[in-house]
Amino acid sequence: MAKKLMQDLVNIWKDKTITLQLKIKIMKTLVWTVMTYGAEGWTIKKTQEKKINSTEMWFYRRLLQISWRERRTDQSILEELNEERKLLNYIKKRKLTFFGHTCRSKCTPMKNILQGRMEGKRQRGRPRINYFDNIKSWTQMTTREIYDVILERDVWRQIVHETVRAANVLGNDAG
Repeated sequence: MAKKLMQDLVNIWKDKTITLQLKIKIMKTLVWTVMTYGAEGWTIKKTQEKKINSTEMWFYRRLLQISWRERRTDQSILEELNEERKLLNYIKKRKLTFFGHTCRSKCTPMKNILQGRMEGKRQRGRPRINYFDNIKSWTQMTTREIYDVILERDVWRQIVHETVRAANVLGNDAG
């Protein structure tokens, strides 16, 4: 749906009277909101991270009207736009804040699901990556540390900020 919306806005991307910065704001306001609808509930694996990053670059290429045949690197496009990859970090921030909000609420079915408290037998084979695994890997904290900190809203907010900032630094180094 987000790619379709991006293609529907081709008249805006081609308009020479609209500045590049305004086009980026339009894209982030209209397209990113469609792309990230419900992102708080996603379980993100490495393959999905790559797809999110490649979709973000696809958006930037459409914005600049750059064909894939031009064989431009992602880094050169980001430098031309004076931007960094931000979509995945935006999703991480939303997911971490939603998790904190849900864990601080009263006992709800959503809280039990997000914390992995479900009845029944575990399936055979390798355990699937779950929602809480994302939280643990992004924050670099153990389960106990997360539950000790999450009830303090200001501390959790600081951890979310530091996690997203660290992901920005790592993402920029990886290129």
